Amino acid sequence: MTARSLARELEVSVRTVYRDLEVLGAAGVPVRAESGPGGGCELLDGYRFPLRGLRPEEAEALLILGVPSALRELGLDGAAAAAHRQIRVTAATDARTLVHLDLPRWFRGQEEVPHLRTLAEALRRQRHLALGYRRGDGGPDPAPGPAPPRVVGPLGLVNKAGTWYLVAAARGGQVTVFRAGRVDSARVLAEPFERPADFELTAFWERWSAEFVTSRPRLPVRLRASPPALAALGEVFGDGGADAVAAAPPPDEQGWRVVTLSFEHELAAAHRLAGFGGQVEVLSPPSVRRRLVATAHGILERYGDPAGPGTGAGPGSLDTGTRTSTRAGPGSLGTGTRTSTGAGPGSRPPPPAG
Repeated sequence: MTARSLARELEVSVRTVYRDLEVLGAAGVPVRAESGPGGGCELLDGYRFPLRGLRPEEAEALLILGVPSALRELGLDGAAAAAHRQIRVTAATDARTLVHLDLPRWFRGQEEVPHLRTLAEALRRQRHLALGYRRGDGGPDPAPGPAPPRVVGPLGLVNKAGTWYLVAAARGGQVTVFRAGRVDSARVLAEPFERPADFELTAFWERWSAEFVTSRPRLPVRLRASPPALAALGEVFGDGGADAVAAAPPPDEQGWRVVTLSFEHELAAAHRLAGFGGQVEVLSPPSVRRRLVATAHGILERYGDPAGPGTGAGPGSLDTGTRTSTRAGPGSLGTGTRTSTGAGPGSRPPPPAG
């Protein structure tokens, strides 16, 4: 192309074109300019720019993670693998995958996201999306009930602990978060979407996440817990349980401590605490105490009188497993089915209801 054509194409001056050609030539890029009829600016055929400016540690940083599964779900695994091969060749490094990102949490199935690639396509092409979306039971969804198809402008995709979310702007400009697994249909529209210049995905997600956590209904439950129960709180309730134990006052003479746990509602509190049997005592609120007693009665009615022959359940025990020969020992937190031995201290209570 002539310098004038390049200047017009790139919307710069002819002087800038010649200056850039000099800089490229000094950097080792085989460009040349010929004057006269038939002349112009030319790049050597077949030339590929090597990653000479990439330091070894920078190349290693790009290669060390390999190709995360998130890129595979987005349909970008092939492109990422090809880029990694090129980096290895041009950067003269044989760095291999040393860190593997396994995003989903333990004991949780992978959520199906059949429309994720369509969402990513609209995001890359900067096009509006027509979404069919359904409301789930709980979770950060924008509106209750089945939502009609809506048109949104995609602003970004977020993978939170293995779960994908779409951040998008509605017609009025309101930014909403959609769970990608609940998208029933997605269609890329021809209408372009101009991403706001001041929108930053990471900053928005951090702010939105903090607001979502604080907006969820929380019910503080104050209770006394025995040493075996205290040891299990971190395993059962995660960081929240461990933090509650750390914030608890000193233990009494029997080693029991008063802790405060947080639940979404009374039923969740009763069902999750029932597995601890007599090793916890709810102090407040009274409504949770009543639900816990009702839960205990329901368990006893389902499995029979614990004082009957052959059951061997100890006084006050909420152990609901089936036994044939031995009784649960003191401090049992067990709820599984057994045939010969009692539950030992520290046995894990059942998962939350629902």
